[in-house]
Amino acid sequence: MPLTCGDDFSSGTGFTADPNQTVTDYLTTWLEAKAYVLKPTTVARYRDYVTHDLIPALGALKLDELGHRHIAAYAHTQLESGRSPVTVHRCLATLSSALGDAVRQHRLAHNPARPTAIPRPAAPERRVWTPQEAVRFLDYCHDADPLIADLCELLIGTGIRKGEALGLHWADVHLKVQMGVTGPPRALSVVASKLTA
Repeated sequence: MPLTCGDDFSSGTGFTADPNQTVTDYLTTWLEAKAYVLKPTTVARYRDYVTHDLIPALGALKLDELGHRHIAAYAHTQLESGRSPVTVHRCLATLSSALGDAVRQHRLAHNPARPTAIPRPAAPERRVWTPQEAVRFLDYCHDADPLIADLCELLIGTGIRKGEALGLHWADVHLKVQMGVTGPPRALSVVASKLTA
């Protein structure tokens, strides 16, 4: 068990940390706790990074001994082996989040994943369709697959994400007839607080 009850409450933590706790032990416990407060997709992504990347590389180290040099060496090894900078950055962000929680819980004095070992990769520039390109795409969709065309029209017309659109329930959709407006006869409004399925 990573934490034991302590008699010394002067530090304000109410526990004494196990000096033998490994990075594996801590990350496993951290993931279990996060499963209650994060979206399932986020937990799945964190679990993938923790089990396939972080634990194999850093898991045998004691949490108290984990230092920035270990994390930087891991990052550089991953990059040299051909891993994408975006993937490595996401693994490091997951580790930093976990270690940040350890600092907030007074388990560590500082976060060894800060500052980041590699800079955040620049986001690729996105090209937005012109209205004419969107119309041409929707015309093609209506000819090829009308059901998919409706979904594509919803996505393009509202800007909601694919997962949000697929998670919609009829109770989330409000159709209103627009009088005196050229264009589609109905408008769709989404209640953001009800998009979780």
